[in-house]
Amino acid sequence: MVVKSATKKKLMDMQIPEEYAHLLADDRKWDDVKILTAQEIAAICKTDSDTGTKLHTIIISATGSRSDSSDSQGGTTVVRRRAAPRRRRAKVVQELEEYDEEKKHESYVDEIVEDPIHKALVKADEEIGDSPLSPRVLADLTNSVKARGRKKLTAKQATEMISQSRDAFLQARVDPFEAAGITTAQSIGEPGTQMTMRTFHYAGVATVNVTQGLPRVIEIVDARKVPDTPTMTIRLIDDKKDDAEECRKLAAGIEVTLTKNIADIETDVAQRKLVLNLKVGNLKQKKMTGEEVRDKLSRALRLHILADKEKNPRVLTIIPGVQREEDIAELNENPPSYTELLQLEDKVKDLRLKGIPGIERANVQKDDKTGEHYLSTIGSNLARVSDLEAIDRSRTYTNNIIEIYDYLGIEAARQAIINELKATLEGARLEVDVRHLLMVADVMTSEGAVRAIGRHGVSGNKHSILARAAFEVTVNHLLKAGIIGERDRLTGVAENVIVGQPISLGTGSVELYYIPEDA
Repeated sequence: MVVKSATKKKLMDMQIPEEYAHLLADDRKWDDVKILTAQEIAAICKTDSDTGTKLHTIIISATGSRSDSSDSQGGTTVVRRRAAPRRRRAKVVQELEEYDEEKKHESYVDEIVEDPIHKALVKADEEIGDSPLSPRVLADLTNSVKARGRKKLTAKQATEMISQSRDAFLQARVDPFEAAGITTAQSIGEPGTQMTMRTFHYAGVATVNVTQGLPRVIEIVDARKVPDTPTMTIRLIDDKKDDAEECRKLAAGIEVTLTKNIADIETDVAQRKLVLNLKVGNLKQKKMTGEEVRDKLSRALRLHILADKEKNPRVLTIIPGVQREEDIAELNENPPSYTELLQLEDKVKDLRLKGIPGIERANVQKDDKTGEHYLSTIGSNLARVSDLEAIDRSRTYTNNIIEIYDYLGIEAARQAIINELKATLEGARLEVDVRHLLMVADVMTSEGAVRAIGRHGVSGNKHSILARAAFEVTVNHLLKAGIIGERDRLTGVAENVIVGQPISLGTGSVELYYIPEDA
């Protein structure tokens, strides 16, 4: 039995008999005792229900008599922890619209159906005849021409564009039994050898670096839960995006603020106390007040906070073990230990007072093209950020693929993989067929979860024993397969190469049989 002496003393101060106080304090803190019901108290104290009700009434009355008022005697303010639980903010749930493919096609075609460039391309496509291009391709061609500043096309120019587009489409088609997976690996692996191991510096933003090049590609295909440099681009709704001050307020609200960011912490070893000298400039920058800091510390630490003045305090004093006003008088008899002081110091300096967990820094940026203001962050927390009212959720983005998967689902994670791979390769000035990136994303997300391309993911879960053994930890795979009696059907490329027989691709995909004529 471990009896909490502080809890027992508190109960005895309420005129509760020592034997009952001893049983109630058995391995319980005061917060655990005050929420007990009358029946639970009677069971713990091994007494009748009437006595349990009386004890419960004493505890409740003593708890309710305490107020959160401040004692300003001698210029000292005492802050007590709030008894009422904090209410959780209701989550915002957005309904998803059912995807209608025909309606989607109509939407982007209707916008340009009367455009002279689009009319010229459609006419040229109809005149050529064989293998007409899809409406999506024609719409993309139209938008590409318009993006270059052209307002119309001649019949000859339209015909040439359609012919070249058809040739490119036919050349890009995959032949039957072509090794699309190997082609994809070569397409990404060969230019990957030219990528540098570097980080990219955000233009105009000090100390903000984003991993790029080969390390970023490795992060993506390894499906790491937390990237080396997680970042977010937070867009605001239409009513707020042009307001720079509103954007700065939002940045101050989501950026994590620790105690050490807004106060100089001094450790008084002789008096066994911590003295926090609040920084006025930092408080103003973080949109906080001394009273707010004092209140947050009091609730987080469950301790009395002594302040130099009631309004706008600048110096806060924290003493280990002082949970109520009466404990101050007993410090001479039972002073806190040096270890307790150091533990309290470590806890206080890294205590989060404000902001969203994971968002280390938020910088206000301005889009030169549109003029709107947005936030770029160091750190990421998509779920918490999306709960904010001023956020445009449809345009807010993070480079943490696992966060996207957890919050938006597997299809959003698939698209994020494509976007991140494409952006990383383009940043290194490397051209890779987007279909190869699509295949990588499809393989990583085909089973409804984001899987790494490695022995703990895609490669380690192949059906072929030899393919798994050829990748990593050969002996373990072969031994396990032998124990359970697993068979390899030799249907893939790697396993057929290993055993020295033709692979099921190209000419090897056709089996020839000689059937002699009956004599």
